[in-house]
Amino acid sequence: MTAGSDIPAMEGALRRQAADLGEIRRHALAVSLLSWESPAGRNFRSYLSERCLELSRTIDLLESAAADLRECGRLVRDAEMLRHQAGQ
Repeated sequence: MTAGSDIPAMEGALRRQAADLGEIRRHALAVSLLSWESPAGRNFRSYLSERCLELSRTIDLLESAAADLRECGRLVRDAEMLRHQAGQ
């Protein structure tokens, strides 16, 4: 096992979390698009819209973190390869 062996698993976990939140966001958007006629319904629609924006930001951050982890994994693999070559 190498130092970078857990990185793909962590990246995958972040991507799965982003996908799960994307699904939640999709359902919330569907509900927010329903016709709400009461003041409470309009307030709820506004609340859902705000949460969907927050979910979008969180999804973007998770996807960005996953991309950063992928790059980190590449750098760790490169460093491990150089260390291995230097040890020969």
